Amino acid sequence: MASVKEYGAVAGMVSAQAIIANMLLLSRYLFTQGMSFYAFVLYRQMITTLVIAPIVFYLSRGRRPCVRWKNVKQIFLLALMAVTLNQMLHNAGIALTSSIFVGAMNNLIPSITFLLAYLLRLEELNIRKRDGRAKILGIILGLGGAMVMTFFKGHHENQHLQQLGLNMESFLLSPMLKFFGQSGDSFILGAFIAIIGCSSFSAFLLYQETIIEEYPCKVSLSFQISLMGLLQCAVVSLILDKPSALKLQWNMQLLLILYCGICMGIERFIIIMCVKEKGAVYVAAFNPLTTVIVAILEPLLLHEQLTWSSLTGMTMVIVALYLFIWVKAKGAPRDSCRYEDPRETWNNNTQVTSNQQPLLSTTIL
Repeated sequence: MASVKEYGAVAGMVSAQAIIANMLLLSRYLFTQGMSFYAFVLYRQMITTLVIAPIVFYLSRGRRPCVRWKNVKQIFLLALMAVTLNQMLHNAGIALTSSIFVGAMNNLIPSITFLLAYLLRLEELNIRKRDGRAKILGIILGLGGAMVMTFFKGHHENQHLQQLGLNMESFLLSPMLKFFGQSGDSFILGAFIAIIGCSSFSAFLLYQETIIEEYPCKVSLSFQISLMGLLQCAVVSLILDKPSALKLQWNMQLLLILYCGICMGIERFIIIMCVKEKGAVYVAAFNPLTTVIVAILEPLLLHEQLTWSSLTGMTMVIVALYLFIWVKAKGAPRDSCRYEDPRETWNNNTQVTSNQQPLLSTTIL
């Protein structure tokens, strides 16, 4: 029975990472066909929210606390960081760079989270201990890998946005993007946009602890963040994008968005179950699988050029991720046989450390 449960967790995590990789590739394909990333994020978020609604209602029945005005403001900020900013910038990064790059950058979230926590004095760092040195090395490797992938590119990666069929008019920074596209450096701008998107999710991981204490029903909170994010995406899309770009046609584009929305809902459910059974460290260990799958399939399906700089940068970022996983696993209590999601723990009386804060990203809302 134990082996069946173990294999089930492995199969679930492999499936979840395959779904994430699939969504990265499909979103890149839709953007190359001229679709607005505002419309993609909006409609995918809408479908995902509808998919997870009945599941959340069933799992949280009888445990949904009363939502106060203070909680609404907190949920608004959480949704702004985790859904609106993260997803908008995440998909803008895909449009301007590649699925391979953004997939690799997702592994950078633990490094950015720790760096933000340290700057906000939420995290301690002792360079005299192996844990402290490992964290510093992880930050150096993670940021260094991102820089290698950004600045040391092959000439095939410097393509004009028009050649890719991207809809530049849907971008907020259209004049700047046109300048970078004309100079052949739109990839660099897209890289910084993707990193800012990862930083937004890192800020979400840190800030969410303030509401976890007051709102113990995590499943219901996740749905409320998703719903609030949907409303925010709708407002942002209507303001920043043309109405014509938000119209969907009854064609393959609509089917792909529907597919991505349903798959994203399934992926979230799998992640929640695996975190509950095995813990966030176990789940985070599978994150690089998405990068590997995308690195194999994108050159074959989308004919993107995979360069040595991309491979080198991906390797550095993945090594940085596993350094943080090692530190996290080393700091977990050895006498406890029960795995806990670090997002569900909070201690008011002690300073927050990496053993309490969710430095390991398990999913992107």
